[in-house]
Amino acid sequence: MRFRSSWQFLSLLTLTALLGCSGEEGASSESGPAEPGPQTVKSPLASGWERTLIQSGLADPEVYKENDDLFFLTGTGDSRSLPIYETNDLTAFRLKLSYNPSAADPVYDYCLIWAPDLNKSNGAYTLTFSGQRVPNGAACPAAGQEVTTFSASAPDLNLRFGVPQPINPGTSYPRSLISTGCVQEGCNRTVRIDAATYNDPTGRWFYYVWFDRGNNISAFNTAAPATVYNVTGPALSAIPAQEEGINEAPEIFKRNGIYYLLFSHGWYNSQYAMSYIMADSLPQLTRARAVRRLSQAMRNASGQLIQSHGHNAIVERRGEYFNFFHVGAFQPAGTFTSRSTYKQRVGFKPDGTMHSLNQANVRWTHKAGYSYSLDLVLRDGSVVGPCLDVGRLGSANKVTFDGVCFSANNRMVNKGDIAAMRLFYSNNGVWGAFVEAAYDGVSDDVFLSLPEGTTAFVDLTWNEKQTGAQYSIDVQRRDTGAWIGPCIGVNTVNRALAWTYSGQCTTPGINVAPANISTFRICSAVNGDWAHATCGATAYDGKGMHVPVIIP
Repeated sequence: MRFRSSWQFLSLLTLTALLGCSGEEGASSESGPAEPGPQTVKSPLASGWERTLIQSGLADPEVYKENDDLFFLTGTGDSRSLPIYETNDLTAFRLKLSYNPSAADPVYDYCLIWAPDLNKSNGAYTLTFSGQRVPNGAACPAAGQEVTTFSASAPDLNLRFGVPQPINPGTSYPRSLISTGCVQEGCNRTVRIDAATYNDPTGRWFYYVWFDRGNNISAFNTAAPATVYNVTGPALSAIPAQEEGINEAPEIFKRNGIYYLLFSHGWYNSQYAMSYIMADSLPQLTRARAVRRLSQAMRNASGQLIQSHGHNAIVERRGEYFNFFHVGAFQPAGTFTSRSTYKQRVGFKPDGTMHSLNQANVRWTHKAGYSYSLDLVLRDGSVVGPCLDVGRLGSANKVTFDGVCFSANNRMVNKGDIAAMRLFYSNNGVWGAFVEAAYDGVSDDVFLSLPEGTTAFVDLTWNEKQTGAQYSIDVQRRDTGAWIGPCIGVNTVNRALAWTYSGQCTTPGINVAPANISTFRICSAVNGDWAHATCGATAYDGKGMHVPVIIP
């Protein structure tokens, strides 16, 4: 989580010190009317997707990989020094040392130290961090100053970092600025907080946050620092209201030829969460591409904040990817108590998109006159039921579970702890009949088929073909084999990457029930060049309620 000014960060540090740190999320017991029905056989097996507490009280985590058997973790601690932990397996961490820049620098003192980046370049190790700098013995924080970014180097794996230096001092390149305001060349060249470096074959890239109408992200290639790439933020483009004028904490990684930029948004005590952008190159990682949500701040049934997630680091070990992020705990609801670093394995879909950290779309077929209630079967064999009762679901056929069971005393349940989703259905207030679907602990989509149920809609999703692409939807009839194309044309779909099909082909004005569709096809074109469109198709069984399509 980031703060626009120093006093907000200091207030949070003071509150954390007074209240201490909490561990895993609160675990209130199940409550509400239990619905009868057989219980799942107890299974103590882990899913492999559990969320694990790594370090209490540590925020803004950064993980550096030396090799598959040696990693280093650092992050925001006491605002005066940066702890550095060592691990061989991303599970057991031991404190290696703490870096105190004031002790390393004979001339200056430092405070408000947060959000470090740890990397290696040209054989040396570099620790980059946000903070304030004042002459030895001077008051810190200092009036008339803003946080900025410094970097220190170490020659070997002892990680004995030396005297911090500002970024690109005395140049017209993006650089540190100790005073308030912006450098002469513009605010987007004023390096403030949340530096993140990425070593790419094209050069070593430097991402950072700058202030103007909120928090914004830009980047430059250190091999050509005169060119600034503006990524995202309120001073660059319109952003959704829920991001609250804050785009920060950039994190970059690459997988299967695709680059990912993750960032956090929202106030730490409001809608703080993570999103990401995907592209084929680093310069394309801007808001001109689709922005996808990775997490959602969690609230109780009354709308009070109980948990947030953000400022993360992605690390790969032996082909598996892990997300290190801090969890903001708000207990009692709405009252901040602590931030701690957790680890959760990252799941990828066939198109390269990531499964959500804490959301799952649960869909079920429709039975006329029926209402529904949802239970969660956990991996320890226990049942949270009802998690979302009939008062919450009513006669709907879809719900997005975001990790909070409103109908069980707002109990928080991580996706990785769920073994099955159990849906009860009734048309007379008697709750006995149910269907159950096994859950793998990571997927964003769960489908439950009720006896004699019908499919009222199909949620279509597809990959982003390229920057600026537009899309249209075709369907193939099951009864005749004929294609209707477009079923929903580009003027309606435009640049959307998801669509709910409810049985109407709006472009030709034809009704085609989901049960009478054998294939969905998504076509993509740029600049209206549909003569050279690229299409991807997925066969459909006439019953499912979510169909992902990959455009090659």
